[in-house]
Parts: sequence; C-alpha cells; structure tokens
Amino acid sequence: MLSSPHLGAATDRLAVGAGVPLLEHATASTTLQVRRWDEEQTVWVRARGLARNDVPATWEPQGRHFDQAGVAPYLETEQADCNMIMQSGWASLLGGIGGTPISPLYSATNGRIGVGTSTTAAVETQTWLQGDTGSASTTSWYQLCTAAPAIVTTTIPATFTLTATFGSGNANFSWNEFGSDNGSTSGVNLNGLAGGFVILNRGVSSQGTKASGQTWTATESISFGYPSGSGTLS
Repeated sequence: MLSSPHLGAATDRLAVGAGVPLLEHATASTTLQVRRWDEEQTVWVRARGLARNDVPATWEPQGRHFDQAGVAPYLETEQADCNMIMQSGWASLLGGIGGTPISPLYSATNGRIGVGTSTTAAVETQTWLQGDTGSASTTSWYQLCTAAPAIVTTTIPATFTLTATFGSGNANFSWNEFGSDNGSTSGVNLNGLAGGFVILNRGVSSQGTKASGQTWTATESISFGYPSGSGTLS
C-alpha cells in the first residue's frame, strides 16, 4: 500500500519538472521591434535637420527625428520571444547581486545593439554574434544606443529596454540575428575595442535586408517576470 503514494509523488514531481521550462521561458524573454525608413525619407529628414540645426555635415537622423518630423516608417515589425540570455549575460546579471558586477555598466555612453547575417541557432555559450567575423567583418555591426537603457521595475514584468539607430551607411545586409553588449563605440565586432565587452543576449530573427541609404531602428525589450507559487507570472 505504501508504493502507490510513492508513485503518486513521483508523478507529481514529473509534472512540475515538465513545467519548469515554461517558467524559465516566461521569466526572461525579449521583444525585438524594428522600424524602417527608406532612402527618400532619410534624405528628407536629414536635409530638414541640417537646415534647422547647428549640426555637422555628417549628421544622421535618429528615430526621434523622424517622429518629430511626422515621417512614419514604411514598415514596422515586432517579434516576441526570439531571444536567449547568454551564459555571459546571466553571469553579468547575477554578478550584480552576488559577485563581480559587469564593467562597464550599461549607461548613456555604454550599451550597443548588434545585428548580423547568421541564422545559426542561439546557444547559451556563444559570446558574440555569429555573423561577427572580426575587425574586417562585413556581416555584423554593433550600434551604440541612442540613450541610457530604460529600466522599469514598477510594472509586471520588469523590463530593460535598449534602442539603437542604424544610419544610412551601416549594417546594410540581411538582418538575421541580434544581441546587445556593453560597448562604448559603434563598430563591426564585439571585442575589437579595448576592454573585452560582454554580450548579454543573442536572438535569431529574420528582419529582411537593410539597403544603403535607409535608416532602421532596433529596440530590445528584455522582460523579467516573477513566477508565483502557483506557476503563473505575477
């Protein structure tokens, strides 16, 4: 008679174990939003900015400048749950509360979104975008974010949001992957700058091909939820 309760307990444990991946999936997920303006729109907004502002001749409009000018993107897409927090990313996150904090921290001057051409599946041990082939890469680009990350802990779930604008001359290739790091200067590869920056996440998401002359913005919203005792996100 004792075996039945034991079997029942084992069954319960298996049921809980099957639910664990769902909880992990719910507690850390990323939404990628991409907004796109074509070459004609970019030229118009850039000319408008150069005419009205004391800016250098190399000035490129950011996403907010298109919004201020009332120029809507020709295409806007959003994809949820297309991302994985990397092993190095978890080490950075957890190190902030019980180990060595990441250095430098994300701020108004540190934080990039990278994009690349690779469709290789995300694996937690990856430490850079797979399209990143080094300092001469033509299949990756890491763009410095336009502002400090937006950190919101007063909502459920809590979110960490980064936004970067890829100007007319950058990242003109097929966007199949994305990720973010704590770098301080835009460039083609992760560790080409002194300091050995750390990649936080990597996701695979087909966004189409950015053409020369176009302006695209990428926004990553990483959500961190809190599983309740009943297994629901709260």
